[in-house]
Amino acid sequence: MTVIRNIGKYSLENGTFSKEDKNNKSLSIAVDKLVCDESNSKYEYIIFINGNRAMDVTKDGVHPYGVRDYVKRISDHFKNKNKNLIIEHIYVDNDAPLILQTRLVARHVDMVSLDENVNTINLIGHSKGGAMLFNLPRFLRTKTSFEKTSITTTATPFIGCLLASPKIFLEHVRKVVYAQLPPHIAKYTYEALVSYYKTLSSDSHMDNDIALPGYESENYDPNFIAGMFDLINIEAMKKIRFYQNFVTGIDDLTIFDSLKRGDFTSVGLCLMDKFLMPEMTDGFVEVRAQESVREHIDVKTNNLKSRTHYFLSHDDDLGIVLDTIDENIDEYNDKKKTPSI
Repeated sequence: MTVIRNIGKYSLENGTFSKEDKNNKSLSIAVDKLVCDESNSKYEYIIFINGNRAMDVTKDGVHPYGVRDYVKRISDHFKNKNKNLIIEHIYVDNDAPLILQTRLVARHVDMVSLDENVNTINLIGHSKGGAMLFNLPRFLRTKTSFEKTSITTTATPFIGCLLASPKIFLEHVRKVVYAQLPPHIAKYTYEALVSYYKTLSSDSHMDNDIALPGYESENYDPNFIAGMFDLINIEAMKKIRFYQNFVTGIDDLTIFDSLKRGDFTSVGLCLMDKFLMPEMTDGFVEVRAQESVREHIDVKTNNLKSRTHYFLSHDDDLGIVLDTIDENIDEYNDKKKTPSI
């Protein structure tokens, strides 16, 4: 059974990590090892970051549950692939700036890359996790890190997103609601939407750091999104083994597909996209923001049509992403076996 281990809780007061954390809001990790070929000492490393806190995925403070247990689900997907795997799910600290946590993950990748038994290191970032991973290569310090590392980003707000900008988003919602409803109904509707929104947003670095450029908040790093496509990031990304990006978006069929699956969270995202978002989104992140990376780097883009931001909660959709990574691992390992002429 997957177990969550605390790495450290960030203190806004002194800017350091400590080991104390009783609320599962710290930088944390869950790890599993899958051995399919006992005759082979080599293994592939998979690190998944979807921007969740540990508290968002556990009921007992120790074990992730259901579809939130990505370590188990990734392991289940690969159990018939004849590969040995180390699988990690890294949970973010809601108070620590995302760029600081990105540096720590890069340091971890550097150490892992030095293990001669590690064939490949495969990083998967969803949403803010994808934004973290796009910043990661510039912090790598070992040659083996670049040689072994692939990055997959999914549903990523490369240029920020409206939903992560509380003051801007709620003012937009207020205008939409009051323009469509009588004042007395609009008041209660708006208050209900604000109350619901507060259950989604932590109003901390974890969410605010992917706000639209120019957003103002005490817990906000203005350089994280603004510097996403700086030359240092682009040049470092070009040096890694492989990079691909998955784009998700809602269309007219998404709500019916979500109802068929019994995915009522995605149904809610479809309704939010239709009535509250000013442009096409996946319920959270604008499609335009997800696609913006193509303007700055040559990247393999995979468009998952009619999918909401929570598409990875479905095993078939998660499988689509993992299959592309599996194919890339095979291509890389086969290429290493082929002697150069």
